[in-house]
Amino acid sequence: MNKLVIALALIAAVAFAEEIAVSTKMIREINQQQNLWRAAHNHITRLPKSQARSLLGLSMEKLDHSMLSKKVYTAAEIANSPDEFDSRTNWPNCDSMKDIRDQRQCGSCWAFGAVEAMSDRICVVTTETVRLSAEDVTSCSGCGSCSGGQPACAWQYWVSTGIVTEQCLPYASGAPCTHKCTDPSIIYDEDKHKGSKAYTLTGEENIKTDVSTNGPLEVGFQVYADFMSYSSGIYHHVSGGYEGGHAIKLIGYGVENGVKYWICANSWGNSWGEKGFFRILRGNDECGIESNCWSGIPAA
Repeated sequence: MNKLVIALALIAAVAFAEEIAVSTKMIREINQQQNLWRAAHNHITRLPKSQARSLLGLSMEKLDHSMLSKKVYTAAEIANSPDEFDSRTNWPNCDSMKDIRDQRQCGSCWAFGAVEAMSDRICVVTTETVRLSAEDVTSCSGCGSCSGGQPACAWQYWVSTGIVTEQCLPYASGAPCTHKCTDPSIIYDEDKHKGSKAYTLTGEENIKTDVSTNGPLEVGFQVYADFMSYSSGIYHHVSGGYEGGHAIKLIGYGVENGVKYWICANSWGNSWGEKGFFRILRGNDECGIESNCWSGIPAA
């Protein structure tokens, strides 16, 4: 047996032996310990732990909020926000709000959360359904890559440079940047959609007010192993170690049996969670979700 065959066999053996992201034992224990949410196996839990971790593209300790101003709503503005809210029903003609995208095996969540929220906000302002390109942000913004990135930078890129549509640059899991559309009928520079301003938010009341006024926004939070097994219900951390930071789109909030929650869209495909969406406890900064938020307003 030659050295190459031996090396490949060893690599295969190591990969086969690697622990999966969430064990059946952990799933069983999660469901026994609480009844707010249900855990189950899915395509993420069955990945080797290292591959599942690679989907988490935020370094929570190194997030840079400094390039954006902080938005604080007045008491009167906060008081006007409804008790419950869902962007999908409030703006029913904005089809992008119902979308669940798939970042695939790439830590580009920071880009997906941003372009998904920006796309929705364009529809809120113009009533036009636009789907901005996660590939443009992942590959061309200089804000990060498949190894992770900075959401604040992505929002500033939207304001300063603009982002093309998916029709121009479909997602290719962080391929080399090109300033040319794959569709020859579209001109890259003419396809740019820009924001007029971008800002950060913190706290339950500011986030509630912003999403119910302007539409979906991007949030980042700490992911523990149990989150990967989320199937339904209102998530809160139960067990499992810290795996990394993740960015997603927040689209609304509600209350179920007296328990407050946020409604969020993940970017792991629609076979994960509640058809790609999930709910998470609201009001106690669960996993830091109320401490890291990015938002903005489309250009007119």
